[in-house]
Amino acid sequence: KMEELSTVKQHLKATLDHHEQALKEQVAKLEDNENSLKERLKELNGKKLEATQSNGDVDAANDDLIEVNAGGKIIAARRSTLTQLKGTRMEALFSGRWDKKLQRDSNGRIFFDVNPVGFRAIVDYLNEMSVSSEDDPPILPEVDDEYKHILRHQLDLFGISDKILTVEMPESNLLGFTIG
Repeated sequence: KMEELSTVKQHLKATLDHHEQALKEQVAKLEDNENSLKERLKELNGKKLEATQSNGDVDAANDDLIEVNAGGKIIAARRSTLTQLKGTRMEALFSGRWDKKLQRDSNGRIFFDVNPVGFRAIVDYLNEMSVSSEDDPPILPEVDDEYKHILRHQLDLFGISDKILTVEMPESNLLGFTIG
């Protein structure tokens, strides 16, 4: 029996050594991948800075007030409000990186040839998002029925439909009936 125990112990030790070696190899691979990703991030941040220097405003700040001429209507909001949905076209457009490339009206405001009703609904929603808690998110952007297709198009255009439609919304008829 002692011989069997010794053999089992040796087998367990060999198996443990094998697994520890495999783990070390995996850790080394992950560290290499992490270093590659860090290098790629550094490279991308350098390119982002270059783009900002040549196409944008290097002094852009979150508290900048941005005025947009949306189809003839002036809509103003803080840069931080317009850029809060990271990874969207909306965030990229108002980040400051492209300020020199954006079309301007005669007063120097950013000009978008879009329906102002849809754009206003989006900005209002983003403003509500910026002052709402995760426990009490704002209702999705709303417009009259005649503008709903325009709003959907603009949500897609600015790359935010996927971002806002994944926000979980609370039930609006908690008491079992609808007001109005």
